[in-house]
Amino acid sequence: MPELPSLEIYKTYFNSTSLYQRIKKIEIRSPEILINVKPNELRKALYGLEFIGSRRYGKYLFCQLNNDYFLIIHFGMTGYLKYIQKNSLKNYSNHIRLLIQFINEDELVFDDMRKFGKLGLTRNPDNFIREKNLGPDALEINFKTFKELFRKRKGIIKSLIMNQNFIAGIGNLYADEILYQSRIHPLTTADKLDKDNLKKLFQEMKMVLNKAIEYHDTPHNMPSNFLLAHRHQGGECPHGGTLITLKIGGRTTYLCPEYQKIVK
Repeated sequence: MPELPSLEIYKTYFNSTSLYQRIKKIEIRSPEILINVKPNELRKALYGLEFIGSRRYGKYLFCQLNNDYFLIIHFGMTGYLKYIQKNSLKNYSNHIRLLIQFINEDELVFDDMRKFGKLGLTRNPDNFIREKNLGPDALEINFKTFKELFRKRKGIIKSLIMNQNFIAGIGNLYADEILYQSRIHPLTTADKLDKDNLKKLFQEMKMVLNKAIEYHDTPHNMPSNFLLAHRHQGGECPHGGTLITLKIGGRTTYLCPEYQKIVK
């Protein structure tokens, strides 16, 4: 599932391809993925308008139009954006859920094979974020707020940092990496983390997410001292030994048992 680094990359891609072009056609090919908006309402909100900017929050992208509306995109597990130029070879996927054609006949499509993504419309992203009860964005949060989140929390740390209502943007892959870089075993409970542990976790969270964006969210190309570069069955821990796997919250978790210890 796309995590925060992917969303930052999609945001950059969207801004570099799709701004300041008048929209002349909207095809909604899978209306079942729309949330709180009918197909005709979405077409009416987009037609003849231009995108003028975007905002990412957690795993959501808000694409701003010049009529005060924002197109909401949640990418689900397999969603992505593709910009198709007028004169390019148009080999259309069978999984296009939304197609936007601009006045120059270039197109922006939202492709999602498994249809777990969602599309919506809002005038106020902050209201939408509150309605979804999303936690603070993992890249925007400061340490004071981060530390406050953990007051009186006792849950397993891996599950907690993946909970979008606790902190927004982190999924399974980057949760493993953040905990590895922090030297924290994923089964550690939050109430066992002292201020130093939390400071380390906060710093490594920021470092990992920014590094993932820098490396264009390509795990196998990540630095060799990252867990992601070795995250496969039989993979070797960069600090020695072999990685093991656990199931936590139904998700496969990779860790280095000699390097990551349960905080007691």
